[in-house]
Amino acid sequence: MNRTVFLLAVLLVMAAVNLTTVKLRYGDSTTHLKPNEQLWRVNLVMNLTGQGKAAKVRFTLPKDTERQFLYNEHFDDQGLNFYIRERSLTKNRIGFWRAELLESTKLVQYTFSCRLNKKSYAIPEGEKLPKDALKKYPPEFAVWLDSSRYIQADDKLIKAELKKIIGRKKEAAVVVRNIYDFIQGKVSYRSEKGSKDALKTLEKLTADCGGQARLFVALCRAAKIPSRIVGGLVIKKGVKNITHVWAESHIGGQWIPFDVVNKYYAFIPDNYLEFYRGDYSLFKHTGLSKFEYFFIINKTKVPPVDNPWSLYVLPVHFHNIIMVLLLLPVGTLVVSFFRNVIGISTLGTFSPVLLALAFREISLEMGLLSVTVIVLLGWLVRKILDGLKILLIPKLSVIITMVVILMLALMLIGFHFGTKSMLYISLFPIVIMSWIIERFTIIQIEDGVFTALRTMVGTTLVTVVAYYVMGISILQSYLFSFPEGLLIIMAVLLLLGRYTGMRFMELFRFKDLIFKRGKRS
Repeated sequence: MNRTVFLLAVLLVMAAVNLTTVKLRYGDSTTHLKPNEQLWRVNLVMNLTGQGKAAKVRFTLPKDTERQFLYNEHFDDQGLNFYIRERSLTKNRIGFWRAELLESTKLVQYTFSCRLNKKSYAIPEGEKLPKDALKKYPPEFAVWLDSSRYIQADDKLIKAELKKIIGRKKEAAVVVRNIYDFIQGKVSYRSEKGSKDALKTLEKLTADCGGQARLFVALCRAAKIPSRIVGGLVIKKGVKNITHVWAESHIGGQWIPFDVVNKYYAFIPDNYLEFYRGDYSLFKHTGLSKFEYFFIINKTKVPPVDNPWSLYVLPVHFHNIIMVLLLLPVGTLVVSFFRNVIGISTLGTFSPVLLALAFREISLEMGLLSVTVIVLLGWLVRKILDGLKILLIPKLSVIITMVVILMLALMLIGFHFGTKSMLYISLFPIVIMSWIIERFTIIQIEDGVFTALRTMVGTTLVTVVAYYVMGISILQSYLFSFPEGLLIIMAVLLLLGRYTGMRFMELFRFKDLIFKRGKRS
């Protein structure tokens, strides 16, 4: 082996290892973690079972606040269309997963690291309740003062109860304290499937965290104090699917948290993760026959790889494109190994890689079946064109057109027979498919049908292996977090490029010669 190539390969591996080590040890230049400070790693797993029609899932994503900081968000959308929108009024960050057709079950995941801080708030003394809250507060506060479907701040019973609770008191700090003490003392906690509204909670005096928070907000709004629901997660190591709700009131120019269930007054602990503000649901979905979710929560002391040059800082709707780019070298490594070491020829050098990437969007079985049908029918068309004796470029153009027609036909057939995943066949690389047909025909003419079919089988084998290798989730996560791993792939490719030994398939080709030498020795 050439010494220069070997040294260059070693240098590439060392560079990749060193860059990864530096990232793990010093990569977080923006969080400034203290030696004993820990991060939480949260993984949301959603099982979406479709009904064979359009489906959509909406999830309210957490965001950075004055006391919580997010790092390394990763969205595994499983081929669904994913995008993020921010609500203009609440500033909530909403993630949407869409599918034009969903008939199977998709395992969608959202993962992030977070650092949470506890915070105490001082409620200013002497601030009076306003006579006209709409004049005192800016227009965007109107939504936090109005009555709503589940927070009936203008109901007669709510207003009557407020008078009993606060009497003639007009100081905001005293009013909020009395409301908090009333709910904590009079309303008992009971876990419920659906949270009660404020009025039902007042009538029954039993509710879960949602019902008690709604009653607190309704009484505060009735007292002309802007208040809102806050939803999130109480962070604890383990697996859970139960979320939590508390309240916030605007006093003295700041939003102050109150949790009557867990007895936090003007204080929020360091295990409360906020997802949304306002009386909303964490999830909303349509077009699904079944929806399940759970959170996997763990502690970590490893600083997040969060710096301006991390791929995670790029917009999330580009992550799928980036992943395809990262997987391309992995696929070329598989092809190089099979060509140089195993000795398997393919129809086109890197066509198995492109086919394997296309198969990620549909099932492997449907992909292989579709490719086989297209290649065989395209080959028949190519044979007909040979008889017409037309030039090469027009001939290839006709084949490309024929491939498009075949793909459209397969899409329609799949749709009418209930195999709706066939609609994603449009992702196949059309030009590459046309070139595969051309190569198959040339090999058949020059070397015979058997050789052409053997090359087709070799292409299929390499495509399947590349599909499974590129589908390794750990490999995908590593390359996305540490793209310098591509340097290791380059090093292996350099070494493969200098390989001059006997290929595995040549053992069968020259088996008679090898056995004769063995007998003579």
